[in-house]
Amino acid sequence: MAQQDIVVIDSGGCSCRIGVASDRNTINEFPNCTAKLKGERQVLVGLDILEVKDVSSLALRRPVDRGYVTAWDVQKEVWARALRRLYPNLQPGGSGIVLTEPYFNLPALREAALQVLFQELGFAAVVMVPPAVLSLRWFAATAGAPNTGNPASAAAAAGCGLVIDAGFSFTHAVPVFDWHVVTSAVKRIDLGGKALTNYMKELVSYRSINMMDESYLLEHIKDTLAFVSQNPVDDLAASRRRDSPFKKEWLLPDGVTSTWGQLVQPGEPRGPKDPILVINNERFMVPEALFNPADIGMEQEGLAEVVFDAISSCHPHIHGLLYSNVIVTGGTAKCPGIKERLESELRPLVPDDYILNVTVLEEPEKAAWRGGALLAGCAAEFRVRAVSRAEWQQHGAAACGGRWNA
Repeated sequence: MAQQDIVVIDSGGCSCRIGVASDRNTINEFPNCTAKLKGERQVLVGLDILEVKDVSSLALRRPVDRGYVTAWDVQKEVWARALRRLYPNLQPGGSGIVLTEPYFNLPALREAALQVLFQELGFAAVVMVPPAVLSLRWFAATAGAPNTGNPASAAAAAGCGLVIDAGFSFTHAVPVFDWHVVTSAVKRIDLGGKALTNYMKELVSYRSINMMDESYLLEHIKDTLAFVSQNPVDDLAASRRRDSPFKKEWLLPDGVTSTWGQLVQPGEPRGPKDPILVINNERFMVPEALFNPADIGMEQEGLAEVVFDAISSCHPHIHGLLYSNVIVTGGTAKCPGIKERLESELRPLVPDDYILNVTVLEEPEKAAWRGGALLAGCAAEFRVRAVSRAEWQQHGAAACGGRWNA
């Protein structure tokens, strides 16, 4: 099967990324949901949402709930609409597809995905891979040749690393060895981008303007302004001053001249009726929940402790490899300061004789897609791992087990 015929889809809880393996520089990213404008009946699907000028009170319906697809009719329509618009000449009957698969995916959900891909969309061959494996693959390809001076590159080349997948629904610490997830050692924080956005909605709605119906807009503002504090106690004290160094003002959109609104610069003139959202310590207290879930009432360990527990659950012989190659991916990984904070909290937990390397991948939300494109570009490996439509029709999801779970 030719490389240009293979579609790669990284379908997450928030966004969907679609492209073809022959063009790794073009990643089409759009909301993985349908939406309705306030007061209108028209339903917007996936790519269509990018064209909306007024995102206020946008009612979203997401196919993914708590990390797993629960509305397959919505998911199918999002994929199908995107493929029709982006690749009108695509012939699925002669094409293969690489799709990311959730950790601990249920057999019934895998079967449902295969039914959509084979029966509804008509693809000829399918490979499903956990995003952590694909992200590690991308890092290995970009880390340079393995050498003793760069333990992370050596570990990655051996298919070994601890991947933190900071996604929309959850944050997973995923040990990978020899390009396979060590399933028994995977740890999870029930906290992701969605919960952080909801937390920010509650905080700013209490202190500034009611934004409880503005998830889509608040998600954008959070991604723009949030950062991980290196010293939250001191920063919180500083934020209480009248001249808080963290205070920002966001001019909310009018739905005509502006879709997202904009950050108001110091001294910039504004009208007396301009809707201004004031954000102060919310900028760092929201992502702080990743490191201290107890702050929002969750009885779970923070990010550093979860990484330590995941590695400790693996065989001692590979602890050194895993600590030498901790990589952070997913949309929440874009938050500035996450690398430094994780290193400072993880180093005291790690035995002194182990090297600790933490890497936040460039454009971390796209790492899994790029790793999938690399897999799709290796024709021999794709053929070995792919399940054909004929095999699925004969054996169902059981045809995948030996190739995808080994």
